Amino acid sequence: MIKVVFIDIDNTLLDFDEGARQSIKNTCAEFGIEYSDIMFDTFQSVNNELWRRLERGELTRERLHEIRWGLIFAQLGISADAAAFEGMFFEGLTYSAVPIDGAAEALKYLSGKYTVCVASNASHGHQAERMREAGLEQYVDKFFVSADIGADKPSKRFFDLCFDRLPPCRPDEAIMIGDSLTADMRGGADYGMRTCWYNPHAADSVDWVDYTVTDLRQIEQIL
Repeated sequence: MIKVVFIDIDNTLLDFDEGARQSIKNTCAEFGIEYSDIMFDTFQSVNNELWRRLERGELTRERLHEIRWGLIFAQLGISADAAAFEGMFFEGLTYSAVPIDGAAEALKYLSGKYTVCVASNASHGHQAERMREAGLEQYVDKFFVSADIGADKPSKRFFDLCFDRLPPCRPDEAIMIGDSLTADMRGGADYGMRTCWYNPHAADSVDWVDYTVTDLRQIEQIL
């Protein structure tokens, strides 16, 4: 019997990609840099690899923010203050709150039946502000964010610290919902939780996850 639902934020509840794209455009305008889709594609490639390194414990969050835009500018041949660009870009992300289609309906449904916890590799202030802006915070009982609790998904320590802050609950009484096969699905599965992969682009199926949905509203058919 499921008691607790863990759910990721970026690209599960909130559209990180769209928020990042708009923040890049706005920051480019402030710096007098011409924006192009190539810049966004390069950002995605570099950013995704940096977050994979963070998940593997090879990189700290602070270091990620220090080097991200320097790496992107190096690939694009852009000469600009990467640290200042990162600061303005990240501030813009804080106010990016574009809900994924179906997120509000899914959270409202889940909050009526389970303890709902967001589980995110980010900072509490950043994610809480975005969830408030999107009108989703009201459905969340607990915010578990890596910068605050001192560990990152998919580590066992991250989930140990989460469960320490909950009423008595076994891993098999919880489910992890998210878009990342590494941070969310593998982290949840290795900890003994059930897993639900949010796969909006209908990528090839994975047989080791418990459930797969392409629309968050499909969660009602599972839980």
